[in-house]
Amino acid sequence: MENMDERSEHIQQSIEKYEKCERSRNVTFFDVDALVKIIDHFIERLEFEKALEVTKYAFTLHPHSVNFTLKEAHLLALMGNEKGALTLLEKVEHVNPFDIEIHLLRGNIYNALEKYPSALASFRKALEMADEQKDDIYLSLAITYQNMSEYSRAVDYYKLCLLANPSNEVAMEEMVLSLEFSKRIPEGIEFYKLLIDEHPYGYMLWYYLGDLYTKQGSFEDAITAYDYTLLIKEDFAPALLDMAQALSFLEKFTEAIEKYKTAFEYCKPDAFTYYNIGECYENLHEFETARTYYKKAVKLSAEMSQAWFGIGVTFEEEDRWYEAIHYIKKAIELDDQNGEYWLGLGDCEYRLNNYEEAEECYRKVIDFDPENEDGWISYSELLAELNRPFEASEIINTALFYHHDNQELRYRQVVYLYQAGYQQDAYVRFAETMEKYPAGFAIIFELLPSLEFDTHIGDIIRNNR
Repeated sequence: MENMDERSEHIQQSIEKYEKCERSRNVTFFDVDALVKIIDHFIERLEFEKALEVTKYAFTLHPHSVNFTLKEAHLLALMGNEKGALTLLEKVEHVNPFDIEIHLLRGNIYNALEKYPSALASFRKALEMADEQKDDIYLSLAITYQNMSEYSRAVDYYKLCLLANPSNEVAMEEMVLSLEFSKRIPEGIEFYKLLIDEHPYGYMLWYYLGDLYTKQGSFEDAITAYDYTLLIKEDFAPALLDMAQALSFLEKFTEAIEKYKTAFEYCKPDAFTYYNIGECYENLHEFETARTYYKKAVKLSAEMSQAWFGIGVTFEEEDRWYEAIHYIKKAIELDDQNGEYWLGLGDCEYRLNNYEEAEECYRKVIDFDPENEDGWISYSELLAELNRPFEASEIINTALFYHHDNQELRYRQVVYLYQAGYQQDAYVRFAETMEKYPAGFAIIFELLPSLEFDTHIGDIIRNNR
């Protein structure tokens, strides 16, 4: 630790010495190592122009050093002058063709320019020259393939990277995406298990194993993996937060809340976590407490539409329609094409007998989110109640284009056709639906009890039992 402190102090002294020299415009000698560290200092602080000035100064002291040409190329690339950077790399390659950094930097520049085949060629050349620490080159190859949407090839190189260095966290994180897109998550799980067998105390390996289990929907296994993560590193907040989400998927909302709150001991609360806690309390029907956490979320992030909607839903659950409308409208202001929000607003307007406003909302639901089955059902119910059953049946007809196998929609159409005076059409549709979905017919009696006394309906039911 003392050595690290001494090195840090030495670097700071070099930076101060350089800045003093710059102010006085006197030429002061620095060795190559000190100048490289000063340049890196300014790069880390994103002060690229200043880093470039140091590089120019370094050339005056060490005109034959390849290090500073590479640094200049790196800086030009960071500043968006990729063409200039590539020209400098070509110049350096003539002098020192076996410098691995040339090919790595060139590969990164080609990646930024989306010239992926050239990037791959550069990284492969670097790989040929590398004797050790190949994991970063494998990582660069994997990321390039991922950029090309060749996810399966990317997975293969992420594996090589982690076999070479099982603690490469960038590879662990990025690999998840490629496993998902290449549909190789089960294979990824087995790979992580093998790594864990060799490195059982690698808490990040356990953590990403949990992540893969979560994506597979194996939430119990995910929780076990997160448990091991926390046994090794109890203050690792991401594992607590992800475990809480897995518990929520299992509808263990009280346990999930406990994990979220424990995470706050190790990390600063954010809007998304407050929102998740609010959702847990909402599912526990503790609406006032849920509202408290949704409000904490919007206080941290006023643009978080789902939290505004959550507040509205809690009021809706308490039959406080006017207050619900106020907050749901705030959510819609932020996301005016969200079908779920329009559905919530439509339901509130309907409860207040504002049928015209409700109809407008339901129409927006099916326009913006035709996959939302509840939107079609609510719209058809409203039309039927307004004594427009034929329109309701037509809405269901359109809904079936998106939800062909939804038996509730099909049985509702039977009722609406019947109410519209198209009894024969209703009988035909009922017989067709009964043949395919014989178990769901009772809904027609809930919607229209008088159908129990219709002999044709009774005959169709008996024929399909």
